[in-house]
Amino acid sequence: MDGESPLTRSDLLSCLELSKALTAELDSKRLFRTILLTVSALLPAEHWSLLLLDEATGKLRFEISVELDLEMLKDIRLSLGEGIAGQVALQQEPMIVADVRKCEFFTDLVDQHSSFTTHSIICVPVIYGGRTLGVIEVVNPSNLGARAVALVKLIADYTAIAVENAQRYRHIQDLAIHDNLTDLYNTRYLYESLPELIEASKTANSPLSLIFMDLDHFKHVVDTYGHLNGSRAIQQVAATIGESLEEPAYAVAYAGDEFVVVLPGFDQVKAKLKAEEIRSRIISTVYLLDQGIEVQLRVSFGIATFPEHATDVTSLLATADRELFSVKKKSRDAVRRYGR
Repeated sequence: MDGESPLTRSDLLSCLELSKALTAELDSKRLFRTILLTVSALLPAEHWSLLLLDEATGKLRFEISVELDLEMLKDIRLSLGEGIAGQVALQQEPMIVADVRKCEFFTDLVDQHSSFTTHSIICVPVIYGGRTLGVIEVVNPSNLGARAVALVKLIADYTAIAVENAQRYRHIQDLAIHDNLTDLYNTRYLYESLPELIEASKTANSPLSLIFMDLDHFKHVVDTYGHLNGSRAIQQVAATIGESLEEPAYAVAYAGDEFVVVLPGFDQVKAKLKAEEIRSRIISTVYLLDQGIEVQLRVSFGIATFPEHATDVTSLLATADRELFSVKKKSRDAVRRYGR
């Protein structure tokens, strides 16, 4: 942009305060909201939204919005190139549209899901290191001039730093609570989450079940095919377990070839059915085929349920472990719930 900056001293001071917030706030939701509130204070408009690019799907989704109910937008996904936001994300260039009816890229998906009618848009890409992270949309702004565009572009630069920091922070958090080998949760997460789940179960008067499981004669697999293939087999078993679960249930890599499955809302009957399902999946799967090996595994299960069998974390874990030990001692390759 030629000549002097269209931004006022007040604009720059507000952006300076925003830059301070980037270093002080790690919670991404609060940080993104602070960014959009800064935009809304400096640039009046009907609503402002931040859309982020989901790396898994390659589509834009609404992360946060001001003056627009995010619940209405939760199912909207925009492919790269779709709509004005999709075009901006694809081309990595801002787009200022004074009349969306004359724009070939405009899609009225948001208008269909809300009470708003879009007339004009400022849409700016959020870019970090050459990668598109998302876009900022300012809908029906009071001004489409050079100051408005420069302001949104500057805030988009700050937003890029915030998004990148938030993603790195999430990655570090994920590493802290996930097992490196299996990508299941680790014991740290188990011991941190169980007390909260038990309290939630008490409040809701709802059961909570634990399954302790252990692969039978797994040492024979390691002795026959080596430690590396043993680790690969554990990875593949973990994937089988994960495919059997839906949130809020989750699995934990407990130790070696042992796993724990946490089942909020499951009584002992439902928990036994889930254990049988996992057992059936494992025994019907041939592992290590990708290594030119055929390994079939058997597994033993012990189940305990809160509050029938235990009333705290320690006793619940101990009871499920004891039931597993009973199976291993008697027969293996079976499911046993408390006392049965």
